[in-house]
Order: sequence, then structure tokens, then C-alpha cells
Amino acid sequence: MAVCAFSSVAWAQNTYRCGDSYSQTPCPGGVIIDTTDKRTQAQKMQTDKASQRDAQIAAAMEKARLQQEAKDLAANTPAVKPATPASARKTRTSQAKKKNAPEMLTVKTAAVTKKKKTSKPSSKQPKAKKT
Repeated sequence: MAVCAFSSVAWAQNTYRCGDSYSQTPCPGGVIIDTTDKRTQAQKMQTDKASQRDAQIAAAMEKARLQQEAKDLAANTPAVKPATPASARKTRTSQAKKKNAPEMLTVKTAAVTKKKKTSKPSSKQPKAKKT
């Protein structure tokens, strides 16, 4: 138990100013800085209360900001979705019907038509000039 009590004691460490940096290890030309809190208990309580008050004000400001953002978003959001064109609706419904029809019952017939071959002048041949 004595070992636990001995290890829990906080030992003050020296802080050294070495040029523009601070360190816990001594350096050549380093100056020892006193880092103890020199405020009175009343000053510390006053600072703590001010910090709590600032935190409460910040929370209230955030809540007000979030409410204002929600109002702005609601005001700028369209109430009704834009209507889709009639051609897009027909295409969608016909596709849905095709998907719902069972394939084994669908009969497809192919109309066979014969086209006469006509001789057309080739586009690669130059046209004859009229004289």
C-alpha cells in the first residue's frame, strides 16, 4: 500500500525555455520557467463559470442555427415532384407489361415480306453531266 501511495504523488517538473521552444529537459542556455498556477481559488472559479456560460451560449447558438437551416431548407424544397412527360410514362408501363407476361405463353409471329430488288445508282459512281 505504501508503494501505491508513493507512486500517486505528483512531482513538479521544471520547464525550460530553449530559444523559441519549451522542454522538460535542460538545454544549453535554457531558462527555468515557473509553470505553477498563480490564480486564487476565487479567480479559478470565476474562469470556470465563464467557460461554462460560454459553452451554454454556444450550444444555444448551434440549436438556433440548426432550426434556421431546417426552415430555410423547407422553404426552398419544392412541394410537388415535377411531372414526367407522357411519353416516358407510356414507355415505363409498356416495359412493365412486357416483364410481367410469362415467356412460355407469349407467341411471336414474324411477318415475311419480300422486297423487290431495284437497281439504284451507286453513290460512288459519278453522275452523268447533261450537255
